[in-house]
Amino acid sequence: MGLLDIPRAAVGLTWKVAKLPLDAVGSVLGSRSAADVERERAEAMERGAEAQAEVAAQERERREEAARRRRAQAAQRERAKKERAAEEQKAAERRAAAAEKRRTEAAEKSAAQREEVIGAKAKRDELEALEAEKSALDEREKALATAAEAERLEEAAARAKGKRKG
Repeated sequence: MGLLDIPRAAVGLTWKVAKLPLDAVGSVLGSRSAADVERERAEAMERGAEAQAEVAAQERERREEAARRRRAQAAQRERAKKERAAEEQKAAERRAAAAEKRRTEAAEKSAAQREEVIGAKAKRDELEALEAEKSALDEREKALATAAEAERLEEAAARAKGKRKG
């Protein structure tokens, strides 16, 4: 029951109470007076107004329901949009994490390769140093052998000279 229904009901009830004595007189006399015709016309207008009010109420309800549906659809679209945005954000985060992982793996691989190169170079340098040391030792051994041979030859020459002199 709306705000317009209360005054409408009050007016209708007042009209019915006011016409009750006239209806009683009219039914006893049996003739239709101008008041009866006017009353019937007023009742028809009242029924028409009530029908129009009912149609207007139904139209208002239909519009309100359509507005509720539109709001619900807009809210659903907004939720779907937010879900898509959240999914896109998660996908971007996953891509960023994968890229970071690839960068980290590449950096680790590069560091391992550098360490391997440095290790290989150190081994080469160590090998070269050992070979140089070996060459130096070999030369020293040759020099010692040559010095020993020279000393032996010198002693032999001194003995031979001593035998000749003496």
